[in-house]
Amino acid sequence: MIDSHGHQRENEITLFAVQALLGLISDDVIAVGVRVEEERVELVFWAHRHSSELEDDAEEATFELDALFSGDHPLIEYAIKMGEPDPKSLGSAGRMIYWAKIRDGRRDSDE
Repeated sequence: MIDSHGHQRENEITLFAVQALLGLISDDVIAVGVRVEEERVELVFWAHRHSSELEDDAEEATFELDALFSGDHPLIEYAIKMGEPDPKSLGSAGRMIYWAKIRDGRRDSDE
């Protein structure tokens, strides 16, 4: 069970992750989650297809998230997965922070 300090830390990191993603959600992204662990934070991108744009956006979001921390902070990494996400795959330490709208029977991040 996470104590109140753990929840506060998870909330803060989740907010940082949302800030880091601003303007970086490409059309192929279906969803983004953040997994917060003691020594590690992972951004997880689910997409329709893998592309260089997606890879660049994931790298930039990781860089931006890292820049929001000061002093010692956890390792920040990302993972890219294909297809529809299973939110349970993030485990108890994870949160979904973006999920594309469904248009014409398909999730679409165009707004």
